[in-house]
Amino acid sequence: MHTGELLYAIQDEGDHVVLGVQGELSLDTAGQLRTLLDKLLLDRGQVIVDLAALRLRWRPTIGLFPTALAAAGGWPAARLVLAGADSTMTAALRAARVPLSVPLAVELSRAAPLLLPRPARVSASRDLPRSAEAPRWARSLIMMKREDWAAPPLTAQFWDDADLVATELVTNAVEHAGTSSLFTLALDELKLHIGVRDRWPGGRVRRCDPDSRNLRGRGLVVVEALSRSWGVTPHDNGKTVWAVLSPDSTG
Repeated sequence: MHTGELLYAIQDEGDHVVLGVQGELSLDTAGQLRTLLDKLLLDRGQVIVDLAALRLRWRPTIGLFPTALAAAGGWPAARLVLAGADSTMTAALRAARVPLSVPLAVELSRAAPLLLPRPARVSASRDLPRSAEAPRWARSLIMMKREDWAAPPLTAQFWDDADLVATELVTNAVEHAGTSSLFTLALDELKLHIGVRDRWPGGRVRRCDPDSRNLRGRGLVVVEALSRSWGVTPHDNGKTVWAVLSPDSTG
């Protein structure tokens, strides 16, 4: 095995596939694993990753597992379980709370039943273009996942508020960042997490005074009013503007 490469073995189990991975999970190899996971999740829908022969070289790479699941549509359209991780990998996964969205089995023989139940945290994401249609596509993902996830007893008003928050955040990315964006939706107990990641390096978020006659930026006043919390996470090539909604934070 050459440095910087992973070895893979794919076993078809009928209703799911088992992906065995051997090597070191590092910044150099994470892209290889993510590409294969994307294909398997989209083609087969249910995937178990056998981590027994995989060693963790760079901790941030473990984020590829929930990210790949969300990009494939999330549970129940796509289902992913990890199995057989060593102590180092297991500690890193738990510290990053990955098992909340991607179940972790102690050994491969116990993994298949974990494909069936809904994880504690479910999520989905969608790439959005720099287009006036982008907010509508974000709202359509909310509508789809509201049904898929058999959401807990959240009111119609709650989901209307979620639509409005998503619209404002995506519109902000289209009009102010001027880039395409990644829209992410996650449900954790009774908290709905909405995030919009743009690709404008150095971009800032400006919140206008609610009494201002300048309409630019006033969408964030709406986001603040409807959200339990909201904020901005900077990246090297853009930022994520996020909001968390809960029943006691919306209208």
